[in-house]
Amino acid sequence: MLMNNPTIRRIAATGLAASFFVAAPAIAQSTADRDRCFNPDGASTADAVIAACTALADAYGRGEISLPDAAATFIGRGNVYAALGQRNLAMADWDRAIAVYDRAVGAASSDPNLYLGRGNVGFLKRDYDSAIADYDRTIALDPKSVDAHLGHGRSYYQKKDYGRAVASYDRVIALAPDHLEALAERGDVHEQNGQYARAIEDYSRLIALQPANSKAWNNRCWDRALTGQLEPALADCNEALRLTPDDTDAIDSRGFTYLKLGQFEKAIQDYNTVLAQIPGQAGSLYGRGIARLRGGDAAGGRADIAAAKAIEPGIAEVYAHYGVRE
Repeated sequence: MLMNNPTIRRIAATGLAASFFVAAPAIAQSTADRDRCFNPDGASTADAVIAACTALADAYGRGEISLPDAAATFIGRGNVYAALGQRNLAMADWDRAIAVYDRAVGAASSDPNLYLGRGNVGFLKRDYDSAIADYDRTIALDPKSVDAHLGHGRSYYQKKDYGRAVASYDRVIALAPDHLEALAERGDVHEQNGQYARAIEDYSRLIALQPANSKAWNNRCWDRALTGQLEPALADCNEALRLTPDDTDAIDSRGFTYLKLGQFEKAIQDYNTVLAQIPGQAGSLYGRGIARLRGGDAAGGRADIAAAKAIEPGIAEVYAHYGVRE
């Protein structure tokens, strides 16, 4: 599984639920609207969430709901817009949530949850410096805030400040040793930073806690393949695919493992499967090209490599770093 950008891969959770960003218990305006808007179990449709959140936003405009409810309302609707690809609408709602938190901070500046909530919205907006500043304020008031240290880690990760990200995740895990997201994300940071042995340790801990976590199995497969632990890597990829048979990331990782094992036909088969679904994935094209070259198909191999380089000019250097050269 080729990764070039430091994005937080959700292993322990599938996304940032609106409930993560609620800074304090809310007062219900309408139980049905509140349940649909905050959608903690993911059961509501996007249209239902938007309609319910809009009703609550109107109630806030009339002064009928609390500030924490109002913040959660705008965050909930913003999250849905973001999931629908309507980022401009999402940003507008997250800005409204920030304005609500600003009001709340003015009324209760010693409440760490308000800074935490505002920091989380800053993170959603990708305003990582502002998010970090609010997490700092949260930690100053509540040094054992797991969520604030987690937010620190995520923000530093996105800024590619891997040392500070790891230090923040370390604090989370010191406070909550079995914190699934912190283990997963710290493993990702180690991987991005080339600390593959440490990444493997974190994914192994995660697998022990969540044996059915296919992403953790896949990530450990990838890092084991990178470090030459090829048979254990293959076993990990096979387990990931047993759990999630159509996972193209795991199929790509197994193709890479087969490539390093010298099993070129099996590598080509896996890369074919990935490219049938994601034709422009440069890493899979390049891997298939190398497998074809080494398997005796010079023309096919060179065509794949050329196509991969056209999509991602630096792909050969990436694979050279992984120990695979033309």
